[in-house]
Amino acid sequence: MPPASPESVPADAGAGTEDRPEKSCCIVGLGASAGGLEALQRFFDAVPGDSDLAYVVVQHLSPVHKSLMVDLLAKHTAMEVVQATDGVPVQRNTVYLLPPGKHLTIEDCRLRLTAKDAGSGMSLPIDIFLTALARDQGPLAIGVILSGTGSDGTRGLMAIKSAGGFTAVQQPETAQFDGMPRSALATGQIDATLPPDELPARLIDHARKALARARPMPARQRREDGDDPLAQIIAVIRSVTGVDFSHYKLATLLRRIERRMQGAGLESMDEYAALLRRNSAETVNLYKEMLIGVTRFFRDEAAFRILADRVIPSLLANRSPSDMIRVWVCGCASGEEAYSLAILFAEAQERMGRSVDVKIFATDIDQDSIEVASLGEYPRAIAEDVSQERLARFFTARGDSYVVSRDLRRMVVFAAHNIMRDPPFTKIDLLSCRNLLIYMDQPLQRKVLSLFQYALRQSGFLFLGTSETLGDLQSDFHTVDSRNKIFQSLRAGSFRLSRLLVPTVAAPLARHGDDVSSPGMEEGAAIDEAMAALMKAYVPPCLLVNDQMNILHVFGDASSLLKVPPGEATLNVLKMLPSSVAMVTGTALNRAFRSGEEFALSNIPVKDREGVVALSLRVQPYVARKTGRRFALVVLDRANMLPLSVPDSDFDLNADAAERIRGLEQELLSRGENLQATIEELETANEELQATNEELLASNEELQSTNEELQSVNEELYSVNAEYQAKVEELTEITNDLDNLLRSTEIGTVFLDDDFVIRRFTPAAASFINIIPRDIGRSIAHLSTNIDYPDFLADIRAVFGGREPMERHVRVNDGRWVLTRILPYLTDKNQVAGVVVTFVDVTDTKQAQERLQNVLDSLPEHIAVTDRDGRIVMVNAAWRSFADRNGGGATNRCGIGTNYLEVCLTPDAIRQDGVARAVHDGLHRILDGRADDFTIEYPCHSPDEQRWFLMHATRLNDPDGGVVVSHINITNRKLMELRLDDEDGRGGAA
Repeated sequence: MPPASPESVPADAGAGTEDRPEKSCCIVGLGASAGGLEALQRFFDAVPGDSDLAYVVVQHLSPVHKSLMVDLLAKHTAMEVVQATDGVPVQRNTVYLLPPGKHLTIEDCRLRLTAKDAGSGMSLPIDIFLTALARDQGPLAIGVILSGTGSDGTRGLMAIKSAGGFTAVQQPETAQFDGMPRSALATGQIDATLPPDELPARLIDHARKALARARPMPARQRREDGDDPLAQIIAVIRSVTGVDFSHYKLATLLRRIERRMQGAGLESMDEYAALLRRNSAETVNLYKEMLIGVTRFFRDEAAFRILADRVIPSLLANRSPSDMIRVWVCGCASGEEAYSLAILFAEAQERMGRSVDVKIFATDIDQDSIEVASLGEYPRAIAEDVSQERLARFFTARGDSYVVSRDLRRMVVFAAHNIMRDPPFTKIDLLSCRNLLIYMDQPLQRKVLSLFQYALRQSGFLFLGTSETLGDLQSDFHTVDSRNKIFQSLRAGSFRLSRLLVPTVAAPLARHGDDVSSPGMEEGAAIDEAMAALMKAYVPPCLLVNDQMNILHVFGDASSLLKVPPGEATLNVLKMLPSSVAMVTGTALNRAFRSGEEFALSNIPVKDREGVVALSLRVQPYVARKTGRRFALVVLDRANMLPLSVPDSDFDLNADAAERIRGLEQELLSRGENLQATIEELETANEELQATNEELLASNEELQSTNEELQSVNEELYSVNAEYQAKVEELTEITNDLDNLLRSTEIGTVFLDDDFVIRRFTPAAASFINIIPRDIGRSIAHLSTNIDYPDFLADIRAVFGGREPMERHVRVNDGRWVLTRILPYLTDKNQVAGVVVTFVDVTDTKQAQERLQNVLDSLPEHIAVTDRDGRIVMVNAAWRSFADRNGGGATNRCGIGTNYLEVCLTPDAIRQDGVARAVHDGLHRILDGRADDFTIEYPCHSPDEQRWFLMHATRLNDPDGGVVVSHINITNRKLMELRLDDEDGRGGAA
């Protein structure tokens, strides 16, 4: 059954998939390093704005440089792009970026930031985030690796794969740097390999299906017609790989199958079962999918502390140097846990001053995992889990990897082993099987736990996963640490081996939703018991052996003959049988394999509990039709009853031994001669290589340390350089846009720095200042101008010091008018870094103003124009003349710049009569928009004459607002009216 780690525990482990909260969106973790900017831009160019996914981008960033990624990526997506902050909830259709100098994780759909430790060695931010994403999101996690060097992200993708998530990498041929994509592909755990612009569509399609699968799954009903596709799939896997998944937990089984169906583009399980029947490669892929297991060194640090502080010291305390401590790591995956235990034992022996032989048997059903574990070579990413002290003591740096030391490797024996089928190891002091039982249904869990109890010595320790329990065997163990699931056996195993082996007949698959103690399950257990009883009562002990002399299966009760020998773990039949029987069995197997015919012997003396008994031996060879492999069935029968068709002969130890010895001596002589010649050649070459190797080792250690530092710095600098390059291109475009804008407006512009040195200018500025391109870098004070502006330099200095803009209308030497604006040059921090001078030709405007002034001056009325605040901005000649004739200083009091409303409220105006107040109120109504015009007649007598005026105010039809005020002399009309009134009065009196 497949091993797993806490990161890889599927959603159905423990509480079950249906107990997980339904997530609203999938989260995509994107890892990129050198060359990643282009890949990210291509990726987000292809992402629709309403993909309903959330994206978290993790890069190798320099902690001392400001990242420009927010601005750079925002141009390639309609989604919001933000830099991640601590505790922010992840929202769909949003892109989150890793800030410089931080590590990013996720808990309960909230991003968490931690400071990056500058002294922690290699930085692996992508692995850190993707591993956290797998732990937090489970099957809804999506991991993507883009361009980059090294192997960062590989462990994270494996964690996501183990959690049931989706993994993808950029097609290496499309990446600027293919180190990270190829490292991930080498694991064989990648679901999609595509160019960056093709990845989004695949991710969105997967997310839609993953969210549908995450909803509560209805109970699956098995077909009663005997044609259940799930049972067919399990049968196909069993026939191709020899592994029976009928006891695999149903929810996990279905999810793994659905993932493969999705990859194959199939909708129904019937179609997929048909595909497996005709495509053995897909069957192997599905088998590998079932075996996904990710582990790491010292996972669950607290649990390993308990082992180091309490368990291992107690095992070493009372052992002599001649004793052996036997450890079994069941479901070892790629070996990290086995080596972790070896490290703890080595440290404990040094700490306690003990020297005890420790042998760790590490087994797994997957041969590929065993081969990886046997190499003992791991990526640099293990530095996140293994301290620098342990790396220096127990590992050797080699390229991008760490290799376990020879002393550590000698402590561990790796072997392929099927816990459901193969005999267990015995006399075990410490048995570690973590997160393996969670994949099994309860009947199989009970059998495996019974097997573990059988394998342990009295007072031996059992180390389980955090989601696993002892079940019915709780009374057989003492709890050492309930939180970390460490138990101690209260008695030595006493069950018979045949009782513990799982029958070869496939048990029916548990229905989803069925109670494990239902009558159907009890009936299946009863059948298993009956089969075991029948084999014990009527079938002589039989061994299925391959041509390597290894036992593949045991039929019947062979516990009195088979013994697990001390030392390195083995299933070799010649080592597990008693010596007298082993010699005969070896001879019989050799004859049977050579001749292809059945071979039998009788009256073989063997000592057992009842004394010396006679044993009959029969060996039946056969060849597998599909694979051509050779096997033999070895029958060991104390009844001494053999079929008459097979002539047997009495056992003659001397004759058989002599024949066997002669054959072995001849073979040994031939091999010895070949070996001697090879040894002589190798000795010469070895001396030369040894000297060279010592020199290279010393050089390699120095270079490796330097290379690690350079590699990390190089990746950070490449990312920074890519960002700056993109920013430079963006700034170049902006500069071109500004140049064309300024050129098209024909506005003369000069940019000065804080020393008033010319930085740049537009061609139109040459009309007002005598400036040429070579003048860039010179002070503006060194240049002559073509404008009548004596205070030009003084105003520039004033604006620079006071930060207030300044405007002047000045005349050009050729008669034109120009509006000169002087403004402070402000940075993004609102600091003055220079001055900007602009020249706008306003000759036409000036001439239009002069024509308007001439028109107004030709009118006899007294006319003034105010702005929206009542301030006078224009008067005609009649207004000025009247003001000059009526009281000195009146021109200043009613001239341009004076607020007409304030004039109406002066004490003198109010004392004279109520006209001033009425004028003030009337103008206010117009300026406030409450009236369009206002008219009033008022007397304006002088000491010499009587005068009357008609004031008319009209709203100015201008966006800026204002009022046009005119005063018309109506004295003649008023005098005429008075005379008429007087005449009318005299006529009436007469």
